Amino acid sequence: MIILKNSNQETKKKKYKYIFLITIIVLGIISGIVLSNILSYNDKKIITNQINDYFINLRNGEELNYLSNLLNSLKINFIYYFLLLIFSVSIIGIILNPFILYFKSVIVGFTIGILINIYKYSGIILGIFSIFPNQLINLLVYMTMSFYGIILSIKLFKLLFFKEQFNINIFRKKYLKIIGIGAILLIISSLYETFLGDLILKLFTFLIK
Repeated sequence: MIILKNSNQETKKKKYKYIFLITIIVLGIISGIVLSNILSYNDKKIITNQINDYFINLRNGEELNYLSNLLNSLKINFIYYFLLLIFSVSIIGIILNPFILYFKSVIVGFTIGILINIYKYSGIILGIFSIFPNQLINLLVYMTMSFYGIILSIKLFKLLFFKEQFNINIFRKKYLKIIGIGAILLIISSLYETFLGDLILKLFTFLIK
């Protein structure tokens, strides 16, 4: 009975952590959308021109540098990933990992918001296909990494200040598996964004006037 009770408590704690992280993602996306609506006129004009040029070039069939785009996508994706890993092995990961997840969510929300701002109803479609599925995969990976990073940070905090021991070998095996799966998913996400994302967006450039 004691084991079952402890198991239920652990399940509830994990559930609350996931709810907390999902809430952070939602708040981040909302913040990004709000931010896109309060930009100054000059900033909005600069971003609008850049986005218009991108879609016009895409519609006109401008040749893309796939290797450069792929390397850039991988670099951006793994910067967040490695930051989450680094902060996970310290007690400050309790605060910084959720913040990184929030910051990434703000960028996703900003992308959606600015496209809707520029292209109105057409921007909704463009916004959906600009983040689906690659950015959703990224957010899922970062959320999972944040989840296990927070758990590890808490365990390290308890070990340092309360001398509460934990089986590091069991946790390490599970964590290394999560790290490996996460890295593979980020690579798939970058490959999709580079070789399919632009192609799919090109199909919807007729919405741009």
